[in-house]
Amino acid sequence: MNNDVLLKLSKFAFVSSVIGVCTIGICPAFAVIGLAIDIVFKQKKVELSHECRVKMRAARILAVAALIMFVIDIVVAFILFGR
Repeated sequence: MNNDVLLKLSKFAFVSSVIGVCTIGICPAFAVIGLAIDIVFKQKKVELSHECRVKMRAARILAVAALIMFVIDIVVAFILFGR
């Protein structure tokens, strides 16, 4: 595959994961995008450059953090507004 395309996808995954963290987990779709790109790269066994690997690792960490924040948001909302 073209390395330019892989770099753009890894940057997109990173930015999506950052947005997921910036929204404090309210919208988990951004985190899922970051994780999905990483999962597809691993399933296809794509050879990534060092820069792409660094971005994908950061995207994976941020995406997991955003998903954890989403769960915390749900728990807090349930506690505050639950019956």
